[in-house]
Amino acid sequence: MASIDRPPLIRPSAPKQRVGEGAPVSLVKNSIPKVSLVRRTPVNLTKKVSLTKRTQREKDLWTPSRPPVRSHRRSRLAPTRVFTAVGSGAARSGRATKAWARRPAGRMVLPGLMMALLVAVAFAGGAWLPQVTGNEPVITEPSDDGSVPSEGAELPGQAPADGKDPGLPDDDSSAVPPGQQNAADTLAAWAAPLAVRTNIPLVALEAYASAELTVAQSNPGCNLRWTTLAGIGRNESNHGQLGNATLNNDGKSSPPIYGPALDGTNNNKAIQDTDDGVLDGDEVWDRAIGPMQFIPSTWKKWSVDADGNGVADPHDIDDAALASANYLCSGGRNLATAQGWKAAILAYNNVEVYATNVFNAANDYGIKSRA
Repeated sequence: MASIDRPPLIRPSAPKQRVGEGAPVSLVKNSIPKVSLVRRTPVNLTKKVSLTKRTQREKDLWTPSRPPVRSHRRSRLAPTRVFTAVGSGAARSGRATKAWARRPAGRMVLPGLMMALLVAVAFAGGAWLPQVTGNEPVITEPSDDGSVPSEGAELPGQAPADGKDPGLPDDDSSAVPPGQQNAADTLAAWAAPLAVRTNIPLVALEAYASAELTVAQSNPGCNLRWTTLAGIGRNESNHGQLGNATLNNDGKSSPPIYGPALDGTNNNKAIQDTDDGVLDGDEVWDRAIGPMQFIPSTWKKWSVDADGNGVADPHDIDDAALASANYLCSGGRNLATAQGWKAAILAYNNVEVYATNVFNAANDYGIKSRA
């Protein structure tokens, strides 16, 4: 009888067979595909080069790593390398100049340079270009066959013997002598538009016209025209404006106009002092004075107080214009003829070129005044 106290008999189980025991082991992993060491298709080691020129698009596709360069120039106006270099240099110079102009030194110097440039251009234009001030005369040579300067616009009618101008209403003003106020108003109304048309100062134009009216009464056979006096005034002093002088409303130039010393130099006639320097300020040599350029000795003979201010002044264009008119008409000259006109001008200044210049200026003023 078996005892129940004996522990149960435990039999060791048979050892499990290890994986792979007794089976052939493969050195090649089943999951790795077999690679053939022999390439079936041969490699072509010769690079194919196309002899056809690629377009820009093909070049971009061929080199995708380098972005295409965009050109800002138009293909039709592609400049050469020389123009490209010049343009880039000009651009750099412009940027440098702009930067310099912003600096304090540039702000101080640049306006001065611009002003100097403008002055140089103005000077060159005045030296090389024809004058356009309206005083450039029409060139016409005077001759002895009846040619005289073109007559200017007709002056207003002279006042009758009673001193009243029939073309205007009576003026009862007691501030001026009868008739004189009306005559002055008429002359001013006549001269105002012509002064603009001829570019003659209004004060000077009134003086020339008044001298013609006066001589027409005192010496009607002279036939002097205001255009002749204007031609002399233009050549002598630019109507009292020589050397940047200003012709004031009182008829006097500021500063006064004095010619060079007549000492025999620079083609001038030698004339020693005749007035002790009272009129011309020169006690050694005479000088021409005033807008009509009278020599002191000549002024003493022909001086006149044209504006009635009690003084005969060669620097007053009213007095000087009437004195010139009386001088031109002296000796019974008839300025309506070519011979009489030219003789009068040569008596004023015995130089042929001077007579031609006066003729051209007077002729031009006559044409412009009637335009």
